[in-house]
Amino acid sequence: MITDIYKNIGILGGTFDPPHKGHVYISNLAIKNLRLEKLFWAVTRQNPLKKFIPSISEKKRIFLCKKIIKKNSKIKILNTKNIKKPDLTINIIKSVKKTLSSKVQLFFIIGADNLIDFHKWQNYKKIFELCTIVIINRPGYKKVAMKSLAAKKFANFKINISILKRRRLKKNEWIYVNNKGLNLSSSRLRISL
Repeated sequence: MITDIYKNIGILGGTFDPPHKGHVYISNLAIKNLRLEKLFWAVTRQNPLKKFIPSISEKKRIFLCKKIIKKNSKIKILNTKNIKKPDLTINIIKSVKKTLSSKVQLFFIIGADNLIDFHKWQNYKKIFELCTIVIINRPGYKKVAMKSLAAKKFANFKINISILKRRRLKKNEWIYVNNKGLNLSSSRLRISL
């Protein structure tokens, strides 16, 4: 259970098959830019939109995640064992929200490549409502991501990250973080292994 002693909490979800320095890079970027007290990695069994089964067992991926983040006290692994259908982001968000006070700002971090098909995620509109979506730029994805159905649907709610310093964010607001970025992906790493 996550306590409400924090003001800003983030979640980075994915299969982490395998976890890599790109995950750590965007985590540290999110921690710094969003002033997160904690960022939780939600390691899922499988991506519901992808047919392939992860090449590494869930238990081994959690072990590798713990190993790669062991020096960063602000990143923790989210325990998803008691979440019904934890491969669905909406279920993770709802479960975490139940453990937080209304004073806590919850951020869900995704790479720009994920925004392209975000409209296919179960209850994607509700995800925007329950937390602040933070899209981290990935080289070569910004144009396509910003033309995505979700980006168009919520275009009027897109805000600049500097607003975080002035006020709490409102329902449906989302942020695109422009950064140089690392173009790493777990699928590319699997191919090269």
